[in-house]
Amino acid sequence: MSQPDNSRQRTRPEDSSEDEGPDPTFSENATGRFRSRVQEFANKAEWISEPLYQVGEIVYLATANQQQVAGPYIIISNDIEKATYEIKRMDNGQKHPIPVSETSLKVPGP
Repeated sequence: MSQPDNSRQRTRPEDSSEDEGPDPTFSENATGRFRSRVQEFANKAEWISEPLYQVGEIVYLATANQQQVAGPYIIISNDIEKATYEIKRMDNGQKHPIPVSETSLKVPGP
């Protein structure tokens, strides 16, 4: 019996390793350490303050039924009064169907 050739080679010799750089692809289960941003104080301010996340910032979405976050997403707008954000996927630009609460957003941790 002959052994199958298990060597891992490029299928096209003209491809180079330079084409294999980091690819910011979307993942339903992004791995890594993530954290929420929090206000300095636990009690909510009586006046409108700056949002925790800025438009154009890259964030990840945490959902209650999943252990890992989904993303990356980019913030396209925010509603300061409701503390919600409109986000879209970075890989295909698809907008998330509903505004997302501040507490559901995560950023990569240290």
